[in-house]
Amino acid sequence: MKAFLTPHQTQPPEISPLLYLLMVTVLLLLSYTSFKYYQSSLYTRTFKMIQAIQLLTLYSWYLFFAIPISNSLPFYHCRLAMFALLLLPDKTKLKQYFALMGVSGAIFAIGYPIMDAYTFPHITAFSFIIGHYALLVGSIIYLMRYYKSNVLSWKAIILYTFVLNLFLVIINYLTGGNYGILRYTPFIANRPLLVRYLAVTLILTAMLLLIDWVFIRREYGKSKSRKGKVTF
Repeated sequence: MKAFLTPHQTQPPEISPLLYLLMVTVLLLLSYTSFKYYQSSLYTRTFKMIQAIQLLTLYSWYLFFAIPISNSLPFYHCRLAMFALLLLPDKTKLKQYFALMGVSGAIFAIGYPIMDAYTFPHITAFSFIIGHYALLVGSIIYLMRYYKSNVLSWKAIILYTFVLNLFLVIINYLTGGNYGILRYTPFIANRPLLVRYLAVTLILTAMLLLIDWVFIRREYGKSKSRKGKVTF
């Protein structure tokens, strides 16, 4: 238990090919079950509870061990999406934006996991895996239930993402953190800040627009199906 909760950093846990395959398989399985059971109140409440417990546990650990603000602020893309899905009212621009962010972030995080530098098993590793799975489920459920293409335009998605990442650049400057992986960006960590900012922002924006397009097509299909019904 002491090692599981230790605040002393060592190195990020190594992920074997088998474990990585398992993580991706679970991601795909949860995606399928979320599309299938998004109307189930039990399924929805279960993963909301998991998300809430995960965040409460992680931030209790942060507070108890006084983890530096360079790591403990809720300014990671996925962390912001987690809090937004739990706390923001439904059918709003910001919640729809962060639901799109949640799907995108979970895919990126499990597809290319960057965990904190603590030897496995550790609370941060469990929080990373469980938190992103719960985020994926919650985001898909929200989009399946409440997505409306006229709520959030592509222009707004692009603007929100550029402004959010600029805010994270400022937070990183003030705290020395790596929020939004904008300080130590994989593959281009030694490039100038502007290059890193544009690379992260453009890739994230493209992913958000792709996910949004998927739900636009779903909405269009539903609308076309309703219009095609013949009433007597």
